[in-house]
Amino acid sequence: MTQFHPSWYLIYTRSKQEKKVAEQLSRYNIGNYLPLKREKRKWKDRLKTLEVPLFPSYVFVFLEDSWQYTVSLQLEGMCYYVKFDNKITHVSQQEIDNIRLLTSVNGELDVSYEHIRPGKKYLIQEGPLSGLSCEIVDFKGHHKFLVRIEILQRAILMDVPAIYIGEAILE
Repeated sequence: MTQFHPSWYLIYTRSKQEKKVAEQLSRYNIGNYLPLKREKRKWKDRLKTLEVPLFPSYVFVFLEDSWQYTVSLQLEGMCYYVKFDNKITHVSQQEIDNIRLLTSVNGELDVSYEHIRPGKKYLIQEGPLSGLSCEIVDFKGHHKFLVRIEILQRAILMDVPAIYIGEAILE
């Protein structure tokens, strides 16, 4: 890497190694973010709520210099950085902020791989989702908040509480 720009990037990990990679990054004081969602799992004898990665096999990492990049390449469970045109790809701070806002509330989140037609763009200005830049779309007969994660070509969907319909401000 000849020219390094401090920014968010995306690491692809081995299967079920996301938490391990995030923990190792933290040990080296490298900023990282592993978005988690609550999921109920049922076994024969019990029902348990687990925190599982929102995006399996991916960890967001904030690199400040080339030393952190070099160290991160040597972590156990790390496969590679997501690249386009042979360059590691930046993730915008807005996308990270949107993911953090959605995972901070107790709503049920769905990750969709489908292409969803664009909806009206909104910026939520009040309440626990204040600052969320999103779209409101009709998905399978329900109004949903939609946040696109371009680098992963995925969308996070969450039910729109009635309080937000009509109070969101068009961007």
